[in-house]
Amino acid sequence: MRISSSQINQRGTDAILERQASASKVQLQLSTGKRLLTPSDDPSAAAAVVSLNQSIASSEQYQRNSDFAKSRLQQEESALVSIENVLQRVREMTLLGVNATQTVETRGSIADEMDLLLDDLMALANTRDATNSFLFAGYQDKSQPFTENPDGSFSYLGDSGTRMLQISDNRQIASHDSGRDVFMDITSGNRTFEVADNDANRGGGVIDPGWVTNPAAYDGGVYSVVFPVETQATNSLTFTDNIGTDDSLQYTLAINGTTVYTVDEASTAINTIDDLANQINLSESTTGVRAYVENGNIFLAGTPGTAGIQVTESMTGGTNTDNDEVTGYFGTVLNQDNNPTATIDYDDATVDRYLVVDSQFNIETSGTYQENARIDFAGVYTNIKGQPSPHDSFVVTPSVKQDIFTTVRNLSNAIRSAGGVTESSRAQSLNTVNRELTNLDRGKDKIDEVRSSVGARLRTIDVQTDLNVEFSISIQERRAELEDLDFVAAINRFNSERTALEASQQAYVRMQGLNLFSML
Repeated sequence: MRISSSQINQRGTDAILERQASASKVQLQLSTGKRLLTPSDDPSAAAAVVSLNQSIASSEQYQRNSDFAKSRLQQEESALVSIENVLQRVREMTLLGVNATQTVETRGSIADEMDLLLDDLMALANTRDATNSFLFAGYQDKSQPFTENPDGSFSYLGDSGTRMLQISDNRQIASHDSGRDVFMDITSGNRTFEVADNDANRGGGVIDPGWVTNPAAYDGGVYSVVFPVETQATNSLTFTDNIGTDDSLQYTLAINGTTVYTVDEASTAINTIDDLANQINLSESTTGVRAYVENGNIFLAGTPGTAGIQVTESMTGGTNTDNDEVTGYFGTVLNQDNNPTATIDYDDATVDRYLVVDSQFNIETSGTYQENARIDFAGVYTNIKGQPSPHDSFVVTPSVKQDIFTTVRNLSNAIRSAGGVTESSRAQSLNTVNRELTNLDRGKDKIDEVRSSVGARLRTIDVQTDLNVEFSISIQERRAELEDLDFVAAINRFNSERTALEASQQAYVRMQGLNLFSML
């Protein structure tokens, strides 16, 4: 085969260029420290590096999310600590305000300080974070969430949204809490039921917030503790017509001036205690009096604030000369000559019996009233301190939602009136204080609950941050194994490529001298 001089030159040039390219690639690897300069250097390794880079970028984003969530939660925790301190101070001031040694002036000063504490509480609830966003506004974090209305009530203008931040492939964390959950939706009373006195009570009874003894037995109904007066009523109405029935004797029963029942001797009269009580209750809207039957006895309870109950029995239709008589249900012997009308005043100064009735006026339980003695019914119990008056009442209702600001405002108002001049006004203030202190404790419980949740989330973030760092380091190590250069091997390879290049160059020079002209 004939090889021309040009072919020899071309082959030599190609060999030199190939060696130069190889040496240049190794030199570039040494200068960058990277084994992979192009995907073609190692396609499978290059694809793995791309995937690892994406994982590292995600891990860095998770870390940024963790840092942001941690910053917000730390600010929220700080605000919650301050809120707990405010609520504790409100409690201390309340207990100080109800002390009997306080005067009207000192109670007013205490209530003024509680109003300032309420302002502090509002300011804390409207706390902003480092980005000037409101911590407790839900998704509406650019608008102030809490405001006080002209009527003294409080409104929440945020929503119930909770922003979740991704801090790992499979974990999200709430970076804040909704103000509705923290401040507004506080379950009142003992979280099952709450108690209240009637504003018109005349006595000094103060009811305890109570406890649940059997959750399964409590039906969530409305119950009232009433203090009625006991009567001597029977189911017997007797007509005594000394000349037969020609006089047509008539009996009339009236309560507080309103006729509730009329019957004559020729008609069939009511003959059961239950029917008599039902007849009285038909006129309750007019008389303000309700009758209850327990163990065959009739008890009468007037509207709270009622000073007494008057039961009037009268007869008509008799003849003066015949000594006609009627013995009424309440035991009065009526005589046409001497005593045709008789009034019984039920205005006892003290009470010795209580009834617990449901919303349909059915008696749930009853007993002899003793101060501080347990009153058990429907799976719950309470007790009453002090001396109620006849016809006073207390109500037990299912717990509702009450915001913590209203609770503080109610306590402030109760302290201002705690030194009332009458026993009933003082009892009313104490009932309000007892009720609202229980609500305040529920608010503190809620703050503690949220604070515990915040602490748990902060711990979660710390743990996940450590995991993310470890994961990122392991990924970076794997990426380094795939793309980073082994400098010892690369230097040896570079020396080898340089030697090969020099040899190619020398061979090319020698080949240039091997031609026919150099032999002439």
